[in-house]
Amino acid sequence: MSTPDIRPATVGWFEITTTDPARSQEFYRTLLDWKFTALADDDAYSTITAPAAASAMGALRRGERDTVSLGVVCDNVTAAIAPLRALGATLVEPPARTPAGDLHAVVTDVRGNRLGLFEPGSRYEPEPPAPNATAWFEIGTNDPAATRTFYERAFGWRQQRDEAAVGVEYYGFLPPGAREPIGGVLDLSDTPEAADYAIPGLLVDDVPDLLERCEAGGGRRVTGPFADADGLVIGQFTDPLGIRWSSFSRPAGA
Repeated sequence: MSTPDIRPATVGWFEITTTDPARSQEFYRTLLDWKFTALADDDAYSTITAPAAASAMGALRRGERDTVSLGVVCDNVTAAIAPLRALGATLVEPPARTPAGDLHAVVTDVRGNRLGLFEPGSRYEPEPPAPNATAWFEIGTNDPAATRTFYERAFGWRQQRDEAAVGVEYYGFLPPGAREPIGGVLDLSDTPEAADYAIPGLLVDDVPDLLERCEAGGGRRVTGPFADADGLVIGQFTDPLGIRWSSFSRPAGA
């Protein structure tokens, strides 16, 4: 798993859907110091900004389920849907304008993972990864061949074996023209009862501390902390409503 200085603008957004916006905001504000900016009259829709960031990296909205979806940046969300459906995706939320002015739709991939399609309402400028901000994404799958083929055909993402991932089969996704991966896919087929997932990855200063504070705040530790061969420390957690995240910290001096 590598950490590029600047991510290509391919996966550049996430959206949390929650049945309890107030509880969710309090958890993430305490754990990650995120700033929530309401763009509706109530807590129905808020953008999310990391502590040192100049612009929002995602949004939180009220909904009937508790989940998070990655957001793939598209030039034309409406035009992207038909080709994705031809590859096996299912449209679950048709394109709609958000209170922020962006066009957003949600599909599920060939393994049923929710995937947002994000067409910015204004020019999108990716920022260098900052602490407590998204800087990676991970897809866990019980059918790695089908998953990797879907994303390669859907978005032109090349794959590169991650040799630092010890004891597992892990591939990084590289968008066209990129020198470094922006996310990865983990083979879960040898893990009993493991469910597929697609989740954002957060760059943090201290993964063990994050996981401890997550548990103290009502969340749950899923995996970790553990280190890969490059010295990255990695861990996964869920918030109090069961929404799953990955987190990682760089080796000292990196």
